[in-house]
Amino acid sequence: MKFWQKTFIVILAVFIVFINICLYLIARYYYTLDMKRDADRALGEYHFISKSVYQTLDSMYFREQTIPVPDYMQSFMRSYADYYAKQHVYLELWNAGKPIFSNTPSDADSHATIQSLIQDADDSKIQMINDMNYLFITGNVSDHDGKYTLVYVRDKSELYVAQSQLTRYLIIVSISMEIALALVLLLLLRKLTSPVRALQKAAFEIAGGVYDRRISIAGKDEFHELAVSFNQMAASIQEKISELDQTAQNKQRLVDNLAHELRTPLTAIRGYAEYLQNANAREQDRIKAAKYILSETDRMQSLAFKLLDLALLSNSTIDLHPIVPSLLIDSVNQAAEQKLSEKHIKLDVSCMLHELTGDPVLLQSLLINLIDNAAKASTPGSTIRLSVYGGAVPILEVQDFGCGMEEEQIALVCEPFYRVDKARTRHAGGVGLGLSLCRQIAILHGAELTIQSRPGVGTTVQVIFTTPLQLSENSMISGGL
Repeated sequence: MKFWQKTFIVILAVFIVFINICLYLIARYYYTLDMKRDADRALGEYHFISKSVYQTLDSMYFREQTIPVPDYMQSFMRSYADYYAKQHVYLELWNAGKPIFSNTPSDADSHATIQSLIQDADDSKIQMINDMNYLFITGNVSDHDGKYTLVYVRDKSELYVAQSQLTRYLIIVSISMEIALALVLLLLLRKLTSPVRALQKAAFEIAGGVYDRRISIAGKDEFHELAVSFNQMAASIQEKISELDQTAQNKQRLVDNLAHELRTPLTAIRGYAEYLQNANAREQDRIKAAKYILSETDRMQSLAFKLLDLALLSNSTIDLHPIVPSLLIDSVNQAAEQKLSEKHIKLDVSCMLHELTGDPVLLQSLLINLIDNAAKASTPGSTIRLSVYGGAVPILEVQDFGCGMEEEQIALVCEPFYRVDKARTRHAGGVGLGLSLCRQIAILHGAELTIQSRPGVGTTVQVIFTTPLQLSENSMISGGL
């Protein structure tokens, strides 16, 4: 059972019990009040009739000096009885324990009850019995010629009928109120719990993979705050899922590219190894086969080392130290000089920075990789520019005037194993990991690696440090990476 249904049943049950108790107490109050009013009215009528009977008896004894005869008293009582009978009131007159007059209905003529009332009645006491259907009032009205006792009997059926009508009316009111309350409560709960259903639906959709699902709840209550938190959570989940998907794609691409990279040298090594097993092979051919085997082995070794470097850089932090940029440039120039001279490429060096903070070994590796990539893209006799300068932040820049790249290639060039010209880079011994290493080294230094390139014009790669030149601030930023 849903939450709003449980709430509906509980609240409705509480209200039904409360309403019925209130209506019962109201009915009980009015019933008691009517009974009291009826008793007071009956007592007033009894006093009026008893006073008239007493005056009649007293007049006959003291004025007319006669004793009332039963026929006369019956005629006298008949006039009152006929009048009050219309009001469902009945009278009896007893003398010395014997009935003189009575018009009481047979179902109310209980001689045992009346005899008991007559025996208990005296001049100072009026007996009243309020039983289920009739109200009995008795009392002495005269002691002349025996004890005269007046019995007043009032039929309460009209009171019960009125009470029954009131009860039916209250039941109808109760049922109507409960139905109206149920409808209002149902609509109100459905309205109030609609944010919960929206949250439930959104959570179900997100669980099903729809990570861009968001909800909007108007107002400034707890549901609105919960919706804001839910949207933030959903955005965080979507971001993490996107990162996981991207990571999974990168890993799959890495595995695919690695398998592709290993397939070619392994095939070549196997082919040349089989050729060396041939007893008829010439010595010159054997030397050539061994040379190819060594070349492919070196390329596989380079691939393994660079993959290891990437793995180590991805899970490590570095210690930053003050570096003299001119010394860093000199070491890079010496390391790249031989390879550049073999390709007849000139390295133009410019250093206008006096202080830099970082890891000198990693920064040297970064610049050498950038120069190596620039050399692969350049033609013999061209120039590569290596510049170190700074304004608000330090910048390391390597510029070539080679083949350049398209926009789509720039977006992918830092991915592992990606090559702009696969045939050329494979022939040159590259494995497509140089720029991946450069980007990782830049990230560890709190720097950003940017690439600007145009086909046929050349490429400019900049490592822009996002921290100022001061050592303390560099260390502060890098220490949080």
